[in-house]
Amino acid sequence: MIQFNGVSKKFKDLLLFEDVNINIREGKKTAIVGPNGSGKSVLLKLIVGYSVPTSGSIVIDGKKLQQDIDFVPNGGVSINAPEFIGSLTGLENLREIARIRRCVNEADIILLAKKVNFEAELSKKYKTYSLGMKQKMRLIQALMERPDYLILDEPFDGLDRLSKKIVIEMLDEYVEETGCTLVFTNHGEEVFEIADVVYEIDDKKLRLIKGESEC
Repeated sequence: MIQFNGVSKKFKDLLLFEDVNINIREGKKTAIVGPNGSGKSVLLKLIVGYSVPTSGSIVIDGKKLQQDIDFVPNGGVSINAPEFIGSLTGLENLREIARIRRCVNEADIILLAKKVNFEAELSKKYKTYSLGMKQKMRLIQALMERPDYLILDEPFDGLDRLSKKIVIEMLDEYVEETGCTLVFTNHGEEVFEIADVVYEIDDKKLRLIKGESEC
């Protein structure tokens, strides 16, 4: 479980979040919605450990971020459109990332690519990719090491209707199969079909608009 205990976040004179107290339940699909500039990506960065609360604390599975752990444990993360090396193919990029932890092989990468109809694109240079192709690459990268926490910023952006359906089914299957905790931002109406729990950023707080919060 991810616990926000009185979390506030301020950038100079801009207060984005004030005294946020929520619990994000494990094994659930939790969506964060809100207008542009409301702090959706910042909230994900706080969960991952890329950003630090101005006050309050975030506790993941009983361990406090920035004290007991530096980053979300075994997390698959895609925030703010991470880029890859343009001169390498999709597969070459993913191989380089896989070498860091050495817990995924090429067969695993190709299997994931097949699930999102991306196998043929793996052999193409990343610099030739469309927005939708880049989005699928980011998803494969986030999923390939079988994370316990999947943190995704606008994962359906740039996808056509069929690709969006395939990705949604893939995420549903992964969460169901592994018990992974999925936290994602989204601005489309489909969020209410996908997510078990939906929070809306409203006046520097997180307001529950679908599902139940863990007490």
